[in-house]
Amino acid sequence: MTIMRIYLAIPLTVLVFAATLSKPVVAGGRLSKTASCLLLKKKVAHLQSLPETGPGTGWFCDFSSLSGNRWFVVALRSIRACNGDCSNLMGWYAINRRNFEIHSYDIVHLRVGPPL
Repeated sequence: MTIMRIYLAIPLTVLVFAATLSKPVVAGGRLSKTASCLLLKKKVAHLQSLPETGPGTGWFCDFSSLSGNRWFVVALRSIRACNGDCSNLMGWYAINRRNFEIHSYDIVHLRVGPPL
């Protein structure tokens, strides 16, 4: 009987472990900065037909002090040499830490925009 329970428990354990790997990493029930940056890069890469490694030499998330308990406010920036008048800003985004939705962010009016 014990061997039967072990054989039943192994597939269940594998399924639970696999399910946890497919979800973003959370801290305290909320999305972490690292996980939210990865989600944002993946989404923007898909929408702009870019590789997930980003344009050129890559990109990074610049987290704003406007971030709070519910939203991360993020400037997505490319890593590129900038000579003269240019910007590495790819856009402003808001990432919901509870449900992982990614929205545009209106930096002028300081408000969350529509979902991507």
